Amino acid sequence: MIRSRARWATAGLAVTALAGLSACSAGEAPAGSTDAEATGPVTIEVWGWNAETGEQIAKAFNEAQGDVTVKYVLQASNVATQTNFQNAMEAGSDVPCLVQGFAPLTTMVVNGWAQDITAQVEGSADLYNEGALAAAQVDGKYYGLPSGSDGQFYIVNQKTFDKYDVEVPTTWDEFVDAGRELKPHGVDITNLAGEDPSSLMNLAQQAGAEWFAIDGDQWVVNFTDEGTLAAADVYQQLIDEDLVSNQTYMDKPALLKYFDSGKMASVTTQWWSLGGYQVGFTDSANDWAAYPIPQFADATEPVTPGRTLPSFVPVGCENPDAVMAYTDWLTTPEAVEAGKNKETGAIGFPTQIPDPSPYVEEVIPKGFFADEKTAGDVIVDAQETVIGKFELGPDYDAWFPELQDQWGKAVAGKITLEEALTAVEEFVASDLESKGISYTVAE
Repeated sequence: MIRSRARWATAGLAVTALAGLSACSAGEAPAGSTDAEATGPVTIEVWGWNAETGEQIAKAFNEAQGDVTVKYVLQASNVATQTNFQNAMEAGSDVPCLVQGFAPLTTMVVNGWAQDITAQVEGSADLYNEGALAAAQVDGKYYGLPSGSDGQFYIVNQKTFDKYDVEVPTTWDEFVDAGRELKPHGVDITNLAGEDPSSLMNLAQQAGAEWFAIDGDQWVVNFTDEGTLAAADVYQQLIDEDLVSNQTYMDKPALLKYFDSGKMASVTTQWWSLGGYQVGFTDSANDWAAYPIPQFADATEPVTPGRTLPSFVPVGCENPDAVMAYTDWLTTPEAVEAGKNKETGAIGFPTQIPDPSPYVEEVIPKGFFADEKTAGDVIVDAQETVIGKFELGPDYDAWFPELQDQWGKAVAGKITLEEALTAVEEFVASDLESKGISYTVAE
């Protein structure tokens, strides 16, 4: 067991929520406001980089009620948001009340940026699904707004499976076996890009892995727990037996052309990727089918990997109730309609609500799936079982590049995945030690 010397860094309905703000807006004025301002709507500044629909959503909300006014401040990008936010926090002025998540929630908490909004979220918990609520928590408290974790499913080239008389797998053991059956025909079961370890993270999450946990005043680090090694074993077999391709995501046209060729049998995905696949898969249109993501053979119930970077209320915002009112309104049909892209008609699929089925038809590209209704059912079911939570620790920005490097070596066959994970764990321990953050490495 390894421990560092230093301390751990710490820091109803939407309408009902809105109605409760009227007294607040007419009460004592927050710092920096005038008495005249206090008698009107509470104004909150929202930062995000949704250039397509962010402002029109805020406008619709402002028109729908009179208690809260949202000022949407468009940021250039995720990176720009982070830079501008850090500058505002350091200056101690012009701090917004709601910021689109640009890093893991634990980073916001450890840096002292996100305030505890447990009381606000718990009052609206019935508006959200379990995955969205889980994603908004750190150590049992809500520091983030319930955010939709996009549940994963997988799409298979049904024509390829049928051509070679291979059953579509329902477990990860069957997935490996299907790869072995397809291999003699020159078909890869899936693609593992050497620069992208998200496949491993997703499978580890599904297997119940916990790379970071909080125990009192310290972090518990474990990149080689039972769940992670079970996930690694699946991919190790695929790598060792050369059952996968290694097409890079950095050359998107070449990647999509390969996926479209019939030589790649399946890929895990989320709802928002489907439009891009529809555009890129010109030769294999109508050959694809959606299925629930395979499960581990010992799973007692279906679980779907999926995580997100929740939006949060910064320390210094005096109106978290107003933020919650706006967030709750985003779950309504009116909000979904307000978020429709005026040029394409596309909506933002409300993955944070308990039942998104009324909207699923609008996110399925026409002419892509052989059976669009079944695809819709699969997407909705994935949201019902999405895990949402996968703790990324206090130093994600440091260790993720190390994971990328080690994953790339493992995919290339230079080291095993277990060796890669052990190396990342050692890197994390060293990094936390250097930053004075208390931790243990689980035995």
